[in-house]
Amino acid sequence: MKPAPWESQGVMSLNNCDVVLRSAGRGAQAVVLVHGIGVSSRYFGPLAAELARDCTVYAVELPGFGSAPRPSRTLDVPDLGGILAGVLARLGLTDVVLIGHSMGCQVVAEAARQAPHMVQRLVLLAPTVNDRERSAVMQGLRLLQDTLHEPAGVNWIVFSDYVRSCIQYARTLRPMLEHRLEDVLGSVICPAHIVRGEKDPIVPGDWVGRLVGACPGVTTDTVAGAPHVFMYEGAAQTARCCMAGKPHAPA
Repeated sequence: MKPAPWESQGVMSLNNCDVVLRSAGRGAQAVVLVHGIGVSSRYFGPLAAELARDCTVYAVELPGFGSAPRPSRTLDVPDLGGILAGVLARLGLTDVVLIGHSMGCQVVAEAARQAPHMVQRLVLLAPTVNDRERSAVMQGLRLLQDTLHEPAGVNWIVFSDYVRSCIQYARTLRPMLEHRLEDVLGSVICPAHIVRGEKDPIVPGDWVGRLVGACPGVTTDTVAGAPHVFMYEGAAQTARCCMAGKPHAPA
């Protein structure tokens, strides 16, 4: 896979925490990508390359994950959402499309709840946590099941990121499991679109159905035959799902 054409990288400090910020593209539409628990922005590379054709793409690495320094305190999901909202404010972004993957969906939803004037649309790729499996044991089992469907490149990125971020993973796991995305979405005023992989054991179709039932107006897409990290090999299709209904720059 061709890596994302990152054009800049830097560290931003907010609320005594540091995030790593990367950017690519020069389009009028701003898009922000937020990764899941334990991982970095590396698995967003192919998707970022697709989105950067028409948009300005930012990838945020949350405190303690990827190359971002570990914070001195435990951060819950609302804390992470507040930090993300601070990033948007510091960048001067409005009408942004926030795209989260896995736990990143919980973070972008919190940011949209806390800073509704900045967010135009939410895109939730494989949103966690299934309300019927909110335990570390079940989530670990589903993650192992998912590795059987993921390409070797994804498994290597995820495994190596987990090793690097294992302490922060352990600190964030309980807050992630306790956070209720279905409640937060009900208080978000911008449109939201959910995309899941057909073969994703972490995000089953019935969980997506319950999210939609709790938050009328949420729209959905399914990527046929795809696992949890479907945006890696299915970058072009995922980009179309993310930007459906959005204007594109002329060819």
